[in-house]
Amino acid sequence: MRPARRHTAAMLLPATAAGVLLLAGALLAGCDSGGAPAASPTTGTAAPASTEDTASSAAEDPPASLPPGAQPGLDDYDGDGQKDPTCATQDFGAGLVLRIPCQIGNAHDPENDTRLVKDSLYRLPGPDVDLTGVSGSILEARTPEGVHVYIVTFNSDALFATGSADIGSTDTLDNTIKVINKLYPNGTIQVRGHTDATGSASGNQTLSQRRAETVRTYLTSHGVTASSVTAVGLGSTQPLVEEKNTDGSASTAGRAFNRRVELVIRLPK
Repeated sequence: MRPARRHTAAMLLPATAAGVLLLAGALLAGCDSGGAPAASPTTGTAAPASTEDTASSAAEDPPASLPPGAQPGLDDYDGDGQKDPTCATQDFGAGLVLRIPCQIGNAHDPENDTRLVKDSLYRLPGPDVDLTGVSGSILEARTPEGVHVYIVTFNSDALFATGSADIGSTDTLDNTIKVINKLYPNGTIQVRGHTDATGSASGNQTLSQRRAETVRTYLTSHGVTASSVTAVGLGSTQPLVEEKNTDGSASTAGRAFNRRVELVIRLPK
């Protein structure tokens, strides 16, 4: 039996020497030339990055801050994918108070070389709506409470003769009713009459009220879909554009632009 035990020992010694050599090689491989730890011999993965590095790479850019005094936007007026914040509210008379965007990238431009008055209602943006057959435009805004408001504005000269409150052509009103019933049904409508600044203030107020009442009656008798329709005359107190040219002369185009009727449509909440 002793020769057999010597044979077993002879087989184990080379194996033990080989194991020592393999362990030494592993220890040497555990450091690179600069002494930094290499991949773990157990997992084969690199050492984890520090907590600070991980937090830094995961951090996102902070959201853009609002301008001083601004409120978060409710609508994307300019179509850039971001809701446009509002920086102020403005009273346009007869209970029409609206939020004003900080920047109006798609404001309406005045027509016929006229110039907007300061803080004109017409500077507000408008939706892309088919107004075929309507001699006017549509503006879009929100009340301070967030109620959506659309304002259809069209020239009085397309409806009335000078100094008259009797409707001539009804094309504009008929087509406006179609737009309201299709896009803005069941809201409240305030009809607002406006004149230019020629004539007396009292005469302008009376004429604008009569025209607003005439339009209100036409809307309600020709199937406009609304929860209520009211009328108010504002005379020449809310102009959209200047009625004088830069040289001080009268602007015929400006006066014509200010002679208008507005339909303020407040949508249901």
